[in-house]
Amino acid sequence: MPRGLLQLTGVSKRFRRGAAHDRLGELILSGCRRILGRQRRRPVDSFWAVDDLSFEARPGEAVGLIGPNGAGKSTALKLIARILRPDRGRVDVRGRLTALIEISAGFHGDLTGRENIYMNASILGMRKAEIERKLDAIIDFSGVEPFIDTPVKRYSAGMQARLGFSVAAHVDPDVLLVDEVLAVGDVLFRQRCIGRMRELVAGGAVLLFVTHNLEQMQSFCSRAVVLDRGRAVFDGLPNSAVAHYFDALRAQLPADTSSNDPSADAVVALVVKSVEGCAASVVSSEDPIEIDVVLRAARVYRRLAIEIDIRRELGSCLANFSSIRDDQTFAVPSGRSCVTLSLPSLPLGGGAYVLSALLRDAESGRVIADSGFRYQLFVEDGGRPTGILCLPHEWCYTDANALRESQRDDRASRPSPGVLIG
Repeated sequence: MPRGLLQLTGVSKRFRRGAAHDRLGELILSGCRRILGRQRRRPVDSFWAVDDLSFEARPGEAVGLIGPNGAGKSTALKLIARILRPDRGRVDVRGRLTALIEISAGFHGDLTGRENIYMNASILGMRKAEIERKLDAIIDFSGVEPFIDTPVKRYSAGMQARLGFSVAAHVDPDVLLVDEVLAVGDVLFRQRCIGRMRELVAGGAVLLFVTHNLEQMQSFCSRAVVLDRGRAVFDGLPNSAVAHYFDALRAQLPADTSSNDPSADAVVALVVKSVEGCAASVVSSEDPIEIDVVLRAARVYRRLAIEIDIRRELGSCLANFSSIRDDQTFAVPSGRSCVTLSLPSLPLGGGAYVLSALLRDAESGRVIADSGFRYQLFVEDGGRPTGILCLPHEWCYTDANALRESQRDDRASRPSPGVLIG
């Protein structure tokens, strides 16, 4: 097996639902009650948190592990880190492994930050001489130097995360597991963490990165594995993985009962279509798109207005399109129909967005149906960090000599002071 190789082969892990015994005393008491017939045995209800999971990562590869909540991502990391043992399958890891799964793991609240560095680094496999050699670098990277001799129980969650990541990053691991740790801490520290992880990957380390931040995953990982209900449903390029991630999210949305009631006004579907005219969950920021609002009207509406909102992960509204604001309403019969919004492009920065559609009776001003933000869209901008907007633009270079010549000609064309031109 090559250095730093991580390989999972048919790995499965099963848990029991509703396990009631957290302490040995409770377990013994429950057993005695069952023996005496005072407590009936409950049927065992189990589920597979990870089910037949197989993938591998080679040296110098950064792999994103994404999926909805409860998909099995954290369980998979704990299996790789040997915190849990698989019920089936095999996990092979070659080299020094470091796992950042819980920010306070390995820390003792009554010990100082300095003392915790020694203890945590020892747990991660560093010898005392190596710790002392890297101590200053660990403290400097963490940014908690003024509080390094303060008990960790007085640290904020962000300070603990910074110290924990700093220790792990200086272990020089062959395999690094990171689980949402970068969600804690300020922007500058997250940038330093990303920079350090890039250095480790460039040096041949394997990185397995669990995150819900799709933009971060796309910019950093060369590959992504999508988990859904414990199974790998996709393994490939990050851009393509996002579409499968959204499919898994949509499957978890509660049913919209209004769309099933033929007597109710409803937004039945909102479909984004690419330049090829096909339904798409991933579109380019430069290409034209169409948004179909499939609606059902319970009665005839002489003037129906449509509104579409685009937001970034339920944050501020980035775009609102209102047909009534554009002096357009639609005469809609009862039953199903479709209204289409055409856009020459969607100049948004790469990332995840959510959309909603709203139906309004323009005559009364009453909202008759609202889809809520049930629809997801991912905008692909070619991996360029443009910010929220990806505006069309051009650059032009002017040679310094040409610029001076232009300025000279400009001065020559100006009228001399005191000369009247009439």
